[in-house]
Amino acid sequence: MHKILIGMLSIFWVANTYADVTLADGTTLKDSPALIVTYIEVTSNFAEEAEALIKEHTATSKGEAGNLRFEALQRISRSNHFVLLEAWAGRNSRAAHAASAHTVSFREKLQHMLYAPYDERPHVALLAPSPQYIPDGNISTVYVITHADLIPPEQFAPCDRRPDPNGPCGNDLITNMAKLSRGHDGNLRYDVLTQSNRPNHMTVVEMWEDANAQAAHQSQPGKKAFRDELAGIEAGSGVNPDPQFVLNMMTGSLWDERLFRLISIEAGPARVEHVQR
Repeated sequence: MHKILIGMLSIFWVANTYADVTLADGTTLKDSPALIVTYIEVTSNFAEEAEALIKEHTATSKGEAGNLRFEALQRISRSNHFVLLEAWAGRNSRAAHAASAHTVSFREKLQHMLYAPYDERPHVALLAPSPQYIPDGNISTVYVITHADLIPPEQFAPCDRRPDPNGPCGNDLITNMAKLSRGHDGNLRYDVLTQSNRPNHMTVVEMWEDANAQAAHQSQPGKKAFRDELAGIEAGSGVNPDPQFVLNMMTGSLWDERLFRLISIEAGPARVEHVQR
């Protein structure tokens, strides 16, 4: 009965979280493909057991009808933190996956290991290619996952926390950074996803060929300028001479970049297409 209830709740959740998303500027983002970003945090003594369980779940999920992409990531600095990146053809295939016996079993087995809720967030693509154009990662690939929480009035012009209220404002700052980063050496992917149920929340997904490429990107002038502008100051401002100056940031939380490695690596030929520029 418990498994049946979980499956029914999963179908209800999917049916009520997927729809086209209309932003404050009138832009409509389609709900297909259905994109999911899930954060999983287990106690450190369960890190290896959780890793094995997540790998098994990922391999099974990749074989389901309608699955376009399913990646399991493990945080580089904290091996007990994981992220699942899913892409499904649409809400129906995602609903079938959520209600499947193996998904219900996976969640039940994981439950006792968690020290934070199973944090599953539905998204639509703000700036992202079709999943088939994203290359496969390997053991050297560095993934960067960033949750961006924009203050709603700062998403579109006029935005009061920019030196120039005409912008670019929050959404454009992030998508412009993505477009610029895609041209940096070693970049494989730089996607901007909008959370379906909170359009001012985004997830930025990066893939870099290796750690050196990701580190080089961090020191690019354009990346530094982006961080300044998102903080509501002029690009290149750096440290304010006033020791009591407080940033008037455009985000409600820190720009929290987290580095991960791919653990769902399979044998066989890999996709090598780069993001369409």
